[in-house]
Amino acid sequence: MTKRTKIIVGVVSSGVLLICITLFLLMPRGSDFTIQAPAPPREVTPVPLPPPIPSVIAVKASLPIHDVKTLAESALRDYLSKPIQRKDGAIEAAIKLNLDSLTMTGTADGTVSVNVPFRFSGWARVSKKIFGQVVQKREDIEGNATASLTLTPTLNSDWRITAKTTSDISVQRAEIEILGITISVRRILTKLVREAVFPKLENLIVEYITNIDVKTRVAGLWAGLYEPIVINQEPRIALTIEPLEILAQQLSSDGKMLSFSLGIETYLHAHMGDVLTEVPHNATADVPDIQFVEVLESGYQIMAPIEITYATVEDFAKPHVEKPHKLKGIDTFVRKLTLYGSGTQLAAGIEFSMPSFGAEGQLYLLGTPIYDTATMSLSVTEFDYTLTTRSLLLDIARGVGEGFFPRLRETVEEELVFPLEDQLTTLREKLADVIAERRIGSSVVLRGTVDTITPEALYLTQTGVHIPFRLHGDLLCEITLTASRSSH
Repeated sequence: MTKRTKIIVGVVSSGVLLICITLFLLMPRGSDFTIQAPAPPREVTPVPLPPPIPSVIAVKASLPIHDVKTLAESALRDYLSKPIQRKDGAIEAAIKLNLDSLTMTGTADGTVSVNVPFRFSGWARVSKKIFGQVVQKREDIEGNATASLTLTPTLNSDWRITAKTTSDISVQRAEIEILGITISVRRILTKLVREAVFPKLENLIVEYITNIDVKTRVAGLWAGLYEPIVINQEPRIALTIEPLEILAQQLSSDGKMLSFSLGIETYLHAHMGDVLTEVPHNATADVPDIQFVEVLESGYQIMAPIEITYATVEDFAKPHVEKPHKLKGIDTFVRKLTLYGSGTQLAAGIEFSMPSFGAEGQLYLLGTPIYDTATMSLSVTEFDYTLTTRSLLLDIARGVGEGFFPRLRETVEEELVFPLEDQLTTLREKLADVIAERRIGSSVVLRGTVDTITPEALYLTQTGVHIPFRLHGDLLCEITLTASRSSH
């Protein structure tokens, strides 16, 4: 084709195109363009939920060793209020033991050491054969003695506490003199303390410690954990705890407290807006046996599922989207915005009209919803037209302005930003307030902190965008124990 022929064909083609555009612009209203793209399917792709991660609530049950000391002192003084008589061969004695203030301390391995100082007074009668004759002499004696007791308690898997004891006695100088001969009465005093005092002392302290009822205290906590904790009323946020098992280490002490370090393994869930059911039937079941571990690590992980419904996002975005826009110099009215899930993407249906071009219709955009940790908001990136919409737009792009549809897409993308900062701040602050100090019964205090809150994988449901947030922190239950002859 010659150059002249090409020019002629180009002029004719341009003329035909100009006539078509002119006829389109002069076309009656009844012949306006209507763009109706097929809607993407309203089915979301199922996403497997991450398995729950167990949390461990640290439980520290503490018994003041001073309480055991006070009880033992009182009972031992009552027991020693009368003189004790003993005879050992040629020596007979009646001794009154006066108990000074005993000391009782614990060591890191839970061993309890008891030091018991005595002052003794009374008399001793000695029969001594001297030069074939039996000579007796009675003489008042007094002195000091120190008894020591070591007790090693053990917490068993069935919650029983057993204890082993060892003891020793040291008697200071205790002598009488007969006809110039010095005779020691330390042996009889030592035997007296071993036979008359040690068994009572050991029984008292062992009784007080082995009767410590840790199980009842933990059972109250175990049942109390089933009660939902309402974090916030409006919007309703509640925390539920599902106890699983009890972990423990052996007893320990810091010197002043005999401590039981336990851990209740649980699943923790946060419910936002859900209707909570009644306490489960097994909430009052017996606490399980103890599982002993070498290392007890505490810390909770609460899954807080936040779902933003499509209707909520629509209501938030509509004032910004459903209004007149001037796009590429073209007056455009967006009449309706519709959002829903399609596959793994967010579908945005847009009803619009352009009076100056006599065009109206509905377009569909598909985009990937994301959570922006910096702005704490839900937004959509890479919005694009569906394939069917794109084919229609290619056919009419020349007629309605080539840059219009990309600008409309950008406008929708910019306005579909849903803030979550208020919800997350409320969740964190309210939870922190509730667990900062919460009493469960008269002897149990729950204390905790909220350290971090991080989003998990975002996914779509039939009703909205679902973002599970994981709250990390620590929970500690402090249980106060008492020592008594019967703590049941």
